[in-house]
Amino acid sequence: MNSEFYDHLKEFNTNPYLFVGSGLSRRYLNLPTWESLLSDFFTLSKIEGDFEYYKSKSNGNLPLLASSLSDEFHEIWWKNTHFKENRNRFKTLASAGKALPIKIEIANHINTIQTISTSLKQEIDILGKIVIDGIITTNWDDFLENTFNDFKVFVGQQELLFSEAISIGEIYKIHGCIKKPESLILTEEDYKGFNDKNAYLAAKLLTIFVEHPIVFLGYSLSDKNILQIIDSIVKCVEPQNLEKLKDRLIFVEWKPQTDFEIKDSSIMLPENKVLPIKLIRTDSFLPIFETLSILKRQIPVKILRKLKHSVVEFVKSNQPRNQVYVADIDSLTDESNIEYAIGVGIATKMLSTQGYKAIDTLDIIEDILNDSKKFDSEQLIENTLPQIAKGNSFIPYYKYLRKCKLLTKAGTLNSQGINKCNGKFLIRTNVPSCFLPPDNYRKKQPEIRRNHKDINSITRTYDKAHSLNYIPLLDFKNIDLPQLLKFLRECLSAEPLKKQTAFRKLVCLYDYLKYGIE
Repeated sequence: MNSEFYDHLKEFNTNPYLFVGSGLSRRYLNLPTWESLLSDFFTLSKIEGDFEYYKSKSNGNLPLLASSLSDEFHEIWWKNTHFKENRNRFKTLASAGKALPIKIEIANHINTIQTISTSLKQEIDILGKIVIDGIITTNWDDFLENTFNDFKVFVGQQELLFSEAISIGEIYKIHGCIKKPESLILTEEDYKGFNDKNAYLAAKLLTIFVEHPIVFLGYSLSDKNILQIIDSIVKCVEPQNLEKLKDRLIFVEWKPQTDFEIKDSSIMLPENKVLPIKLIRTDSFLPIFETLSILKRQIPVKILRKLKHSVVEFVKSNQPRNQVYVADIDSLTDESNIEYAIGVGIATKMLSTQGYKAIDTLDIIEDILNDSKKFDSEQLIENTLPQIAKGNSFIPYYKYLRKCKLLTKAGTLNSQGINKCNGKFLIRTNVPSCFLPPDNYRKKQPEIRRNHKDINSITRTYDKAHSLNYIPLLDFKNIDLPQLLKFLRECLSAEPLKKQTAFRKLVCLYDYLKYGIE
């Protein structure tokens, strides 16, 4: 997890979209580059002569090269016995256009050769857990829909433009898919048709771009096709609003032997237009996927899609349903049987009391570290803390007490705080000594203070589990709160660590040092 990237994403009130290019297909499916794919096809095509001959006629224009190969291959595919099996399967489809035979065979070839990279299994597993609202991709393969199998797939511009896309849990395959060979954007003619309709596609994608951060993966910063798509979207934005897109466009550039860095940069669009972007350089996608995986979505994507669809239908038809299903959201397994109730009223009166009783300790910790929950502090003190404090010794609460002005400068309850909390939950009296680790760690305090002057020194020397116990042994004036926050966020994303008492103690210490004392 990268805390700087996480903090940047927190600035937005929606989850990201991915814009995925062929670099991911090469990385995770061992697929060839586009030129290599055409070369492989040429070998299989029975076209006479040399591939280099056709390549030389295209002057580096790969769609033009695909068109040349398509022209030569058309008659071969219809007459050569080598293609008899596919001809029998797809002849009706192939009769619809001259470029269909090459698309059918290339789709079949990709389906045959794509293999998951076992050496990158950890990256792929974490990718499947990331929290995003959707994906836009120019890739043809089926890696993304297999990885995000709860997402609805739209193939090609036509499906996207004329289907009821709701921008949640959807994959837009704007250059087609191998499962529908006719949809592939491959030849020069395909690209001309695609570009002619770019204005319509741009209008559809503009809403996504202005409402979500967009993370570009698997593209070169100089990729002409992606730059043209972005340029079409930018043309819909007034010049004075271009700056608003800057922090939303996040390009990831894979670079060997490069530590993760995120910085301001820019890309050059057609007509020498400069567009500001955020640029991430890294030699591993793990920090990106780990960061995206700790973003929050309270409702499973399938249910969220159906809920949003139901709201849209309600607005369009104004006809309420006659059934309401009430249950814990975690118990819902079959979204096809769910009906929804839509209520209009004062939220704090209708829902707040019951909702705040359902919050648990981990929710509190996440809010302390990420400021992500936007809890009502008074409701939390009134309804939540008394419930979760039973049998739970280490709950951070100074943030909420301070917001409600219930603390003295020394971090003790003032008279108002005593009246507010009396009989509801106990405030620890042995702070901050209660946040120290067990005796077997405490006896090392002189050694820790002698050898380590700050948190980074400890975390460089020990693993996270030991660091959780050694950090509280530092002189408190040597505890840098931003350093401590960064370390605790990293621990929060590690499943075994965030359940340990040492982690909860250290969160409480952070809460006390940041909010308890002034």
